[in-house]
Amino acid sequence: MGRLKVERLGGFGGFGLPGSHLRSRGEIDSAQLSPAERAQLDALFDQPPPGATPMPDGFVYRLARQTAGGEQTIDLVEAQVPIAIRACVTDELV
Repeated sequence: MGRLKVERLGGFGGFGLPGSHLRSRGEIDSAQLSPAERAQLDALFDQPPPGATPMPDGFVYRLARQTAGGEQTIDLVEAQVPIAIRACVTDELV
């Protein structure tokens, strides 16, 4: 799978949304994930869950990976994202 790009959107501060001055991004190499986390992630990309509604002021994580067919992107609510992936995200003021 290689590198996974992660972007955290929403929340109380509106991270990453239009007009926001806060951005939350990160990257993680799939080799840093446990076999169970890699399997969970592959399953999520293969069959993305139906558009779950985030809790009020909750976060949505946009995950992107490169495949032979091009970039593949999914949006997940925070509870669906493995902890190791959530931990790679850092906030910045823009």
